[in-house]
Amino acid sequence: MLNNVSLVGRLTKDPGFKVIGDDTPVCNFTLAVNRPYKDKETKESIADFIMCQAWKGQANFLNDYVKKGHLVAITGSINTRTYEKDGETKYVTEINVNSVTSLEKKSDSVASDTPKTLQQIKEEMNLEFAKRSTGLDSPSKANLKNEIAKKYQPQIDALDTDLPF
Repeated sequence: MLNNVSLVGRLTKDPGFKVIGDDTPVCNFTLAVNRPYKDKETKESIADFIMCQAWKGQANFLNDYVKKGHLVAITGSINTRTYEKDGETKYVTEINVNSVTSLEKKSDSVASDTPKTLQQIKEEMNLEFAKRSTGLDSPSKANLKNEIAKKYQPQIDALDTDLPF
């Protein structure tokens, strides 16, 4: 049996990143994939909106480098599941992402070489904390703050202007 899918599309919003269980990163996002034809009446492109889920390294990549509107190519497999909500069975079809490639130009998806100010770095740290801390208890939030501080410390250290030249 074969269950393989390849898609190229744009993210409809920033990826939803969280860490679950034993520090397993997961990222949920929706990919807008244009159909190869346009609506006969309106002449507008028609898109399918496909729910996707990436784990571990792929989730970290999406969280760090991919934002709303970015063009990406993914490969993965189709997964279906059901769940109960308010006594009604809900059906979900989504792509379990095996690989993701950003198709954006490097300058569009990666921060420029222009040095950041301390305020910009702190804003990035706060934004990342806000995205990743949803649903965490207090000890986990404290651990996350430390992890983020360690991640951004080299950028803060690079701001030191006491250079001898």
